[in-house]
Amino acid sequence: MGKIIVLDQNVANKISAGEVVERPSSVVKELVENSIDAKSTAITIEIKNGGIAFIRVTDNGSGISNDDVVVAFLRHATSKITDVEDLNSISTLGFRGEALASISVVSQIELITKTKNNITGTLIEMNGGKLIKNEEIGCPDGTTIVIKNLFYNTPARLKFLKKESTEASMVVDLVERLSLTHPDISFKLINNNQTILHTSGNGDSLTAILSVFGKDFAKGMIPVKLETNGISITGFIGHPEISRSNRNYQCTFINRRYIKNKTITSALETAYKTLLTINKYPVAILYININPKNVDVNVHPAKMEVKFDSDETIYKLVYEAVSTSLKNSILVPQIKLAHIETKKSDIGKVNNVINDTKHIFEKENYSINETYENYNPVMSKESEFKRSKDSQIHIAEPISIKQIEQQEVKISKNYKIIGQIFSTYIIVEMEDKMFIIDQHAAHEKIKFNELIKKYNDNEHMSQTLISPIVINLSFSEYKTAIDYFDDINSIGFEVEDFGDYSLLIRSVPYVLDNNFSKEFFIEVIDTINKKKINHVLDTREEMLYSMACKSAIKANKTLIQSEINALVEDVLKMEDAFTCPHGRPIIISISKYELEKMFKRVQ
Repeated sequence: MGKIIVLDQNVANKISAGEVVERPSSVVKELVENSIDAKSTAITIEIKNGGIAFIRVTDNGSGISNDDVVVAFLRHATSKITDVEDLNSISTLGFRGEALASISVVSQIELITKTKNNITGTLIEMNGGKLIKNEEIGCPDGTTIVIKNLFYNTPARLKFLKKESTEASMVVDLVERLSLTHPDISFKLINNNQTILHTSGNGDSLTAILSVFGKDFAKGMIPVKLETNGISITGFIGHPEISRSNRNYQCTFINRRYIKNKTITSALETAYKTLLTINKYPVAILYININPKNVDVNVHPAKMEVKFDSDETIYKLVYEAVSTSLKNSILVPQIKLAHIETKKSDIGKVNNVINDTKHIFEKENYSINETYENYNPVMSKESEFKRSKDSQIHIAEPISIKQIEQQEVKISKNYKIIGQIFSTYIIVEMEDKMFIIDQHAAHEKIKFNELIKKYNDNEHMSQTLISPIVINLSFSEYKTAIDYFDDINSIGFEVEDFGDYSLLIRSVPYVLDNNFSKEFFIEVIDTINKKKINHVLDTREEMLYSMACKSAIKANKTLIQSEINALVEDVLKMEDAFTCPHGRPIIISISKYELEKMFKRVQ
């Protein structure tokens, strides 16, 4: 007897369902896309227990005629295409004809629908793919589908679902993206009887962005528009100031279909390359319209991936659209000043500094055309600006190279510190090498090692705030914080649930000192989200990285000699003083021989 058998229809249907229905958000995606294709102007999505126990999608679209309702639950039954040629120009979101069939096999489903031309509607009930009820019913135009007990008859699939809050977050993320690409439709999302999202459906993309991401986010958007050779790219990109620590805020839509594509992502991030710091990603909502014949949306059952007939063309156009918008925009950050009372005496001190500086330049007769013979690149041992005990600011007088040689500070017989350049790098001479230390990267690594040690030793890491801070979050950020309360509190925060997607912060890690801000806490949440996506590093370590970076000495900060001495000493004590927590080099070296080759002293 042969080993190969033909599976019965029940088993085959459940296997097929796995290609389309991976989790509750997959179900919501298929149902909402059908509602969009039905020309709906209002869609309400309701979920309970992350969508595992209950999903309801209601629309005011065209509905399904009485004759077609039962047929709609058959595999490969669709109204979107009729023959092979139609696959070359797909303009609808759903087209496979597998959604309802696949969903019905792994759930208990109820459908109520009515077209405008029918006097009555139809009620269908199915259980595990079997028809239980089919009868006429009075109902409004449109369609309502209720899904109960998803995967109740496939326990293996049910077992691999995430926590209910995580599954709910995926549904929220999906509906947010769909509302962004269809601003002409009013979306309403209800989670456990609470409204999470409600868009106006007024057709304005920026209004949809405001509804999804909030006012501050919308204010930081830069419009994008490019049209050429039958391809149009429109939408919005984020000001570098609102960049995030993950790619969750990058949304790309091809012919109004949300997709993920490495070519587009690469072009977007290349355009931002010199504008963002390490581990920061641009924000973007891009709408690309292209001839359906030039893009294949039939690559994957979930329809999340597409293939272009020319990746190179898409890359160039996206890069051009984004870079042009950035170049045409004012990218200077807007600094928000705190309310600080300035005394007249303080203003007088600042004016004195300005006058003293002007006097020095006039006295020394410096000019742009000054010769290299008179140019002095090094200032006093306490840098150009030094602060005395009475906190008065003074300008150090220029001194000669000869004086500098006499003032070099020798910490030990093995090395000597030459000084600081560009208020960012420290020069150290050791034997026959010159070492250049990045002060921020070095201090960041020192801080991180300190935090890791304190964390591993279970030392107290918190300082109580004089006044607790309330932080309002998005649904996704709030759920992440709730799910990772223990991790967040273990690194020095004391956070409480304050309701309505807000948190109350009573204590912060001591290392932050006065550098704590609401924006930094959101960065911590972003870090956790990034960890969930990339699975690269331990979540707590990632958060400690962020804290170390926030509290470290910054670039472009002039240091006094004692600060330089302490930093160099700590760096040379480290066993791993090679890269900072983000992978940037801490220290580079140039040998005396290499310098002499540059100056043609040796061959």
